[in-house]
Amino acid sequence: MQLLPGEPFTAGKALPDSVMQALEKKYGLDKPVLQQLFIYIGNALRGDFGISIPDGRAVTDVIAEAFPVSFSLGIRALLFAFIMGILLGVVAAVKRGTVWDSAAMFFALVGVSVPSFIMGAVLQYFLGLKLYQATGVQVFAVIGWSDFNSKILPAFALAFGSMATVSRLMRTSMLDVLSQDYIKTAKAKGLSQRQIVWKHAVRNAVMPVVTVMGPLVAAVLTGAFVVENIFSIPGLGKYFVTSVQTLNYTMIAGTTVFYGMFLILANLVVDLIYGFIDPRIKLTGGKE
Repeated sequence: MQLLPGEPFTAGKALPDSVMQALEKKYGLDKPVLQQLFIYIGNALRGDFGISIPDGRAVTDVIAEAFPVSFSLGIRALLFAFIMGILLGVVAAVKRGTVWDSAAMFFALVGVSVPSFIMGAVLQYFLGLKLYQATGVQVFAVIGWSDFNSKILPAFALAFGSMATVSRLMRTSMLDVLSQDYIKTAKAKGLSQRQIVWKHAVRNAVMPVVTVMGPLVAAVLTGAFVVENIFSIPGLGKYFVTSVQTLNYTMIAGTTVFYGMFLILANLVVDLIYGFIDPRIKLTGGKE
């Protein structure tokens, strides 16, 4: 970030050299970059991510205030992505070769092709603006993060791409499971299609989907940066984007380190979930 042109203090205005020197000294930017790095690492290990340059607030205070909003948005998006993605994948696999299969896969193709910021703008225009003009009722709020109707569109915009990925993976996995011998045995025993699909097939087919939860968490978090700006959501992603635009070095570094730790934790949780979904996986003493 320090290789980018400009200074974090000027905001497009020239400041006297004495003021610039005083500000650089206050925030430790008067030292060599390598020395700044080692000082920052030492402070970060003690939980000190520095002071936000524009407003003088502690970065940890900003994270504590804004991350719950981002976490709430991310959880809603992940739940929507996995529930709808698994349902679409199951329907596409069970109805293979039918119009249901084609419709689900077309939906998935759109999802992986359209970025979240485009989807967010489309949802704002049609479901936020046009629907309001047609009915006179504000069913979905266009901006903000307050009541229930303001939390639907951003969660869907953020979840759409991940939902498409989950549905495609679930369809492939379900088709493989449905061709296994134990499924044929279940059919021979006279079990209903509902029992076969939901009691036997889905549980085994969902394992490959769980393996992508870690990367999907990363995709949702990084996608939230743009979505939060589009919908004016006061989450951590909005602070991150603003910090890049204003060269707020401490906020950029603090949020990056925090998100890195959060993603490591998310991947650990995914590994632990394997054992609950598939009892054959045992995590005892580092051996399966």
